[in-house]
Amino acid sequence: MSTTDTRKWLGLRIEKLIRDKGMTKRAVSEKSGMPYSSLNSKLKGYRGFDLDDILAISEAIGEPPSSFLPPQFHASALAGKETE
Repeated sequence: MSTTDTRKWLGLRIEKLIRDKGMTKRAVSEKSGMPYSSLNSKLKGYRGFDLDDILAISEAIGEPPSSFLPPQFHASALAGKETE
């Protein structure tokens, strides 16, 4: 997977988590302290997220940072077990 594909995948994953929590991107922007334009650019995959971004968004939406990982990186997958 290319860097661009990874950025797009992560943006879509985070956007889905935001929707699943019933939040708006604007609310997450305000709670995380990230400017809305930066959050939106990262969600669209134009720019990458760094660890500070992940931690801020994680706290803002009430999800652990591990929920942003692709399924192949979850502990059960790494142990050779199927993921849920």
